[in-house]
Formats: sequence, structure tokens, C-alpha cells
Amino acid sequence: MMNQEESAISFGYEASEEEIQKVILAWAQATEAFHYRFAKLDRLINTLQTASRRKPTANRARLNRLVALRQHMGDVLMTLLIDMSNQKTGQPAQLSKPGQLYSHANLLDELNRQIDVELISVTHVAQA
Repeated sequence: MMNQEESAISFGYEASEEEIQKVILAWAQATEAFHYRFAKLDRLINTLQTASRRKPTANRARLNRLVALRQHMGDVLMTLLIDMSNQKTGQPAQLSKPGQLYSHANLLDELNRQIDVELISVTHVAQA
């Protein structure tokens, strides 16, 4: 008689090498885009902080929103890194599954879209 773990393995879906490569590529692209946007957001925050020293009330709400978004991005990144390490006390590290990478890529893509909205709105205001 098979135990539950053995039956889950024998009936589980096995991703093809091509599917795994696509997922890894999607994850890598989302991660690279995330890092690019994080750096861009960080530069923008530094610029707004410098400007706010000259005019303390100008752009304060926008600056606070961008700082909160940067904090959220850092939290998401740390959560994903911990999730990727998949290390629990007393257990050896395990490799990530394709589904896990796919979920991470989707989360990063969604966060990238949110960041883009903020960056575009600030750019339009700065140009006006």
C-alpha cells in the first residue's frame, strides 16, 4: 500500500523541459524588470526628497506614496527570496517548482504594472 506522499508523486504533473525553460525565462525577465523599476523609483524618491527640502510642502503626499511603494517592493522581494530558499528549520533546501516560479513571475509582473502607473503619473506631473 502506497502512503500519501508516494501517491502524490506518482499522480503529479511533470512539466516538460520546454515548459520549465519558459517559466524560468518569464521569472528572470520579471525579476530584471522589477530591479530596474526599483532602481528608477529609488532615484525618483531621492530627487523628490531633495526638492522637498527646498519646498517642504510640495509633493509631500506623492513622496509618501512612493516611499510606501518602495517599502512594499522591498517586502515583496524579501518574501520571494525567503520563499525561493524554501528553508524551514531542520529541513534541507529544496529546489523551487515551476509553479512557484510562475507565481512569483506573475506577482512581480503585477507589481511592475503598479510601479509603472506611479512612475508615469509622477513623470506627467513633473513635465507639466
